[in-house]
Amino acid sequence: MSTNNKPFPFLNWCCFWIVIALTLPFSLNAGDRLHLLGFVERLCPGEVYCFDLLVKPEFVAAAGTHIRVRFASVINIYDPENYELSLQQQDIVPGSHLRMLIESEQNGKPDEYQASYIWIGD
Repeated sequence: MSTNNKPFPFLNWCCFWIVIALTLPFSLNAGDRLHLLGFVERLCPGEVYCFDLLVKPEFVAAAGTHIRVRFASVINIYDPENYELSLQQQDIVPGSHLRMLIESEQNGKPDEYQASYIWIGD
């Protein structure tokens, strides 16, 4: 008696998507979205929604050690309990530990990014 159960193709697809999900954030080029973690070094002088970030070592290859991030047009900001915050409710200060989804600014310098998602204290 032969059963025609085919778990192997399903398992292959699952493994494929897991590999893509794990490698995509680290294989993007400038202009693409990057996922990274870091600590806020200082707020930008003269700009309200901007900070300089010290990038965690495991993400330096993707973005560099120090980057400038603007977030005036951020889509979502989340606090440590994963509650969504408005731009006005955010409390990003020097020393804040952040997880972000960012992309290069269109007309910015190579180390300047725009954030679309920010998780504070992650």
